[in-house]
Amino acid sequence: MNHDNTTGTVFDGAQPLVSIEFDAFYELYHQRYLDYARAQLTLNEPEDIQELVETVFVNLGEDWDRILQRPNPAAHAWGALRYVVDHEHRHRGEVLKLVERAVFVEAERNTVRSMFGALEDNLGILQALKQLPARQYDALLLTKFLNYTAEQAGDVMGVNAKTIRALVHQARARLTPNLLHVAAPVTEKD
Repeated sequence: MNHDNTTGTVFDGAQPLVSIEFDAFYELYHQRYLDYARAQLTLNEPEDIQELVETVFVNLGEDWDRILQRPNPAAHAWGALRYVVDHEHRHRGEVLKLVERAVFVEAERNTVRSMFGALEDNLGILQALKQLPARQYDALLLTKFLNYTAEQAGDVMGVNAKTIRALVHQARARLTPNLLHVAAPVTEKD
């Protein structure tokens, strides 16, 4: 998708897609949607992720007038992005980029023996994250891993900051038993 700065209209090829309202939506959410997609899709080339997000915006733009009639257009758009990212994620059979990074960082800092422990711990965290409801997972990802404020995360997901804080609190409560198990000290047998 190209942006023609002289008119402010979002273009796909040579055709104007929609309206000034959509242009503003695109400007506000494009980078945030890219951040989310990049955090989720590890094996894709950056150009593929860019194209995936652009496709979401093209689809939103084609149906923008109807989306504006919904009670919460931002939440609808977030759902569209999440659906496409989830589909791509399942299609590729990927694991979370954040957990992969954690495993390799931990492996660099530890000996071979503790590296296997770190891998097991991080796989446990991955399993726990996979069990979270979608909204809790997204709120946690946006605020704790992508460092968005509750207000920014709320804007992206189409909810208020108080809801984001509640979702993060709920996610942490769900994760705590798993994280305590992961963080339990390892004892050596004689």
